[in-house]
Amino acid sequence: MTLPYLGPLLIVIRRRLKRLIGKFYPLIELNVVFKRGKTIKSLFSYKDKFPLRCRSRVVYHIQCEACGPSAAYVGKTVNTLYERFYGSNGHLHPSTKSSALLEHLGKGVDPKCEFNPENIKILDTCRGDLQLRYAESIHLKHSKQTLNTQGRSIPLHIV
Repeated sequence: MTLPYLGPLLIVIRRRLKRLIGKFYPLIELNVVFKRGKTIKSLFSYKDKFPLRCRSRVVYHIQCEACGPSAAYVGKTVNTLYERFYGSNGHLHPSTKSSALLEHLGKGVDPKCEFNPENIKILDTCRGDLQLRYAESIHLKHSKQTLNTQGRSIPLHIV
């Protein structure tokens, strides 16, 4: 039996419990173990949180602020999310020739349409590009997004 250690009183309670169980159930040997409670160290993370824009090797989901889930996009990147969105060939870079996100903004459906990279949801994290492609394909298959022009990143042979 595991109990939180709450002071010397528990030592007395453990002794009484063992005697009581031994008296009524002589074949059972009760072991009472105390665990430490919360410590200051357990309340704080010793590592800093990595900023969202610096995350790499991820499958992400982003949606239009005005249109909501009806205008969502699922993608993957090996680079950082910042580079994927604002780099020279990024989704939201002005010189990008074709981007599903820029096309949505350019259609003028709603003048309030915008994609806020701070509201990206990380769906998956992978070690390599092949794993990312499989993860993206699975998420594309099972999620409801409308801005993606491709149905998958890599063929899935799922029965």
